[in-house]
Amino acid sequence: MEKNVCGHCGRENKPERYFCRQCGRFLGAEETVPESSYALPQMKMMRILENLPHVPHSRILWDDLTDRYMSRVEHLNALYLVPGMGAEKNAAVCEKMQDFFYLCCHADFQIAFVGTIKTGKSTLINALLGKNYASMAVTPETAALTKFRASKEDYVKVTFYTAAEWSKLWKSRSSTADAFNQEYRELKADEVKAQWVGHPPYEKKLASDDVEEELSKWSSSQSPEHYFVKEIEVGISTLPKGFPPQVVFVDTPGLSDPVAYRSELTRQYIRKANAVFVCVDAQKIQKEEIETISSVFSFSSHNKEKVHIIATHWDALNNPEEDWAKQKAYIEKRLTGKAFFDTVEMARANIMHSAAYIYNLCRDYDSLDKAGLKPLRKFALNYDDYELPADLETIKEKTNIDQIAAVIRDKLADNYQKLLLDDIQAMYKDILHRLERAAKEKRKEVHALLQTSVLGTEEMEKRIAKQKERFDKVKHVSSQLTGIMERVKRETKTRMDTTCGKLRLSINPVYARTKKRK
Repeated sequence: MEKNVCGHCGRENKPERYFCRQCGRFLGAEETVPESSYALPQMKMMRILENLPHVPHSRILWDDLTDRYMSRVEHLNALYLVPGMGAEKNAAVCEKMQDFFYLCCHADFQIAFVGTIKTGKSTLINALLGKNYASMAVTPETAALTKFRASKEDYVKVTFYTAAEWSKLWKSRSSTADAFNQEYRELKADEVKAQWVGHPPYEKKLASDDVEEELSKWSSSQSPEHYFVKEIEVGISTLPKGFPPQVVFVDTPGLSDPVAYRSELTRQYIRKANAVFVCVDAQKIQKEEIETISSVFSFSSHNKEKVHIIATHWDALNNPEEDWAKQKAYIEKRLTGKAFFDTVEMARANIMHSAAYIYNLCRDYDSLDKAGLKPLRKFALNYDDYELPADLETIKEKTNIDQIAAVIRDKLADNYQKLLLDDIQAMYKDILHRLERAAKEKRKEVHALLQTSVLGTEEMEKRIAKQKERFDKVKHVSSQLTGIMERVKRETKTRMDTTCGKLRLSINPVYARTKKRK
């Protein structure tokens, strides 16, 4: 293989390189390429290599390999953002690198709970947290990302939209956002907008029993402030025994939010999350639910095993065990394939049912009033004639919440560092692949420019003539097509007029006589 040695520093480079990777000088300077063609790019390359060692590095202390990955991608990101390198044409690569930085810097194991409106995301989270923190109101409540994490102290931290973010959010309201607009006006949210948009993060430490009330202030759909909240973080000191301290639950606004900006935040978070629990109603897993699941898989293509499907409201099925067995068999088949789970076994392991509402009623049995006891008694009677409170533990077992908690604890949390490293390595390889593809495209452009720069006048004139000939052909064909379309249009109109006349005559023969008299 022919060597590509830099004449300035002596560094051996790959044959396909145009500039030396050590000093940045053009490697074909001794050939027939005029200096004017490479002087400016050479100067840029030399400056880039000069500044590259000074790219800021965010040190990753928890893993040395991840720290090396981080440093490499920071350098690649700095290179890609140089004007003319292609970042302006490929925002997806830039987003991927930002997601990578986030993943490396946040060593928590984050589980995103996703679903369409009123599929019981918040109820499921409360069952897993051991207490009702997230709102379970009958109206849709989750408008901001809400994170729940283990903490030595209880606290609520609120982050607000900046003016620029709020402007994007407001413009992104869809044609189905009538209810959003009406509620915004009724709550007179505009009167407090100036107070909260751009407000610095707010944090309050409080007693465990006060967390729910404080959270409601910022997340309830009846509070005008909730419109301007971007993210809420809740620290909880009284999580159930065995709850993994590194796990963070994230309640999302959902993918079908009438405000597109909020849905986009959910999509971004799905890409970042280490695991995704998609909540769908066990009673109606149809087109909309399949589309939601499909969207989640499209954002998790590098790691399909991180997606878990939770069929909520299992208790509302006519015959929960028999109906669910049939429903699950259908879902397993429907969600196995190229766009979903790779195998039936993976689908079977990652599709689970839940009856979180019933579980929460069992958990809070001693404090329930008559209204709270009614649905629990109804389930106990209809399901298997259970006795209350004697069969509370049996009912809780049927709800499958403890099994879901075991999956989080044993399958996800206990292996979280390995899973996190797998995620980081997969994303790192994906970034390298995307950048390599972008580099090949750029190399083609540069090669074409260099070829053009060394062409003689005669050759250039031939190329221009050839391009003109192609253009004239396209123009001629376009003219012919326009003529044909006009002729077809006229003939169609004539045929339609004749047909319509015959139809009128067949329906009302008087029409012809009237036309003749006129």
